[in-house]
Amino acid sequence: MFAPLLNTQEQQLTLLLSLLEQEKVALEQDDTIALYAVAEQKEQALVLIASADEEIAASSEKEQLNSDPQFAHQVETIKGLLAQCQERNELNGEIIKASNEKVRQLSAVIDQLQNQNASTYDKLGKKHSSQRMGKGFKA
Repeated sequence: MFAPLLNTQEQQLTLLLSLLEQEKVALEQDDTIALYAVAEQKEQALVLIASADEEIAASSEKEQLNSDPQFAHQVETIKGLLAQCQERNELNGEIIKASNEKVRQLSAVIDQLQNQNASTYDKLGKKHSSQRMGKGFKA
């Protein structure tokens, strides 16, 4: 009963590890199309992993996972894969945070430049913001 469920988890975690690496490359290359495709595949893998996990947790014979050496070894392999997935996911999260910070900084620079360029001066040399630009003209 447990062998197919553990095999599913191991296969899906291996796939997830590969997908997280693809996600990292897509993040680094700013490839939104690839990110979307990877996200869909990750979601499918996570659903299968969670489903198998729920079936194992609901089993009354789950003690076999620790007592049977074959299962215990596979559980350790699965735990190792899960730890690797968590590490890569955290790394991808850091890449996303760094990217968001760059976007925020760029946005601030653009806002600052827009405010500088929007200033005008009247005939007396007084500075006016863009809110007054275009007002006061008679056509």
